[in-house]
Amino acid sequence: MLVAALLLAVAVGACAHFVRHDVGVFTRFKAVEETGARQRVFLRWTLQGAIHFLGMPLLGLALLGRLDALWIFPAEFAPAAADMPEVVEMSPGFVGTLIGAVLAGGLVGGLVASRRRKPAVPRKALDIDAMIPRNRGEALRVALLGANAALTEEVCFRLYIPLLFALLGAPPWIGFGASVLLFGAMHRYQGWLGMVLTAVLGMMFAYAYLVSGGLALPILLHLLLNWNGLILRPAVKRLAARRAD
Repeated sequence: MLVAALLLAVAVGACAHFVRHDVGVFTRFKAVEETGARQRVFLRWTLQGAIHFLGMPLLGLALLGRLDALWIFPAEFAPAAADMPEVVEMSPGFVGTLIGAVLAGGLVGGLVASRRRKPAVPRKALDIDAMIPRNRGEALRVALLGANAALTEEVCFRLYIPLLFALLGAPPWIGFGASVLLFGAMHRYQGWLGMVLTAVLGMMFAYAYLVSGGLALPILLHLLLNWNGLILRPAVKRLAARRAD
């Protein structure tokens, strides 16, 4: 229990550091125009995310002797999983439909956005424009960044942090609730709306994890939404606007 408490303190401290640090980093990044410099930043963020949000959980799980939690659903989460309403059966057909819906949403969203003269949301409320890739080289690096975030953040916020709470005797809903709040706070650099939307997505990812009994589905959903928002929808928007001209 002492090891779990120390690991939880380290995890929360790391998240707090990122919350304080990322706002300034992102503000400075928005002033960067040269694409080579932007691409290097994307790669650096990918490496930092892998070290902190995958390296830290892997080390912690190893110290706890719980690396198997990566592929075996923890028994500590069984009560929460049993309480989750299974709206639909998690069949391959449903997952395929879900993937298609996310991709279709990106296409439609890009087309709708291309027809707007003013942004639907004030920049101060949702501030991610600087992360939108401007060329193919940036798109490849943003795709890598989005894939890394999907993997590492799901391991950290859907498995590792809730498990630490559970090992300290907390009910599963406390661990998952705390991880959702931390997950939202981690996106403070996107503005208040980014934090709210991310927390809502965190709840959806947690539900997918508990209902499916594994990390594969939430990682897939996280990945698709990242690529949808940062690559697919902006690309469709640019293409549609170009053709309209």
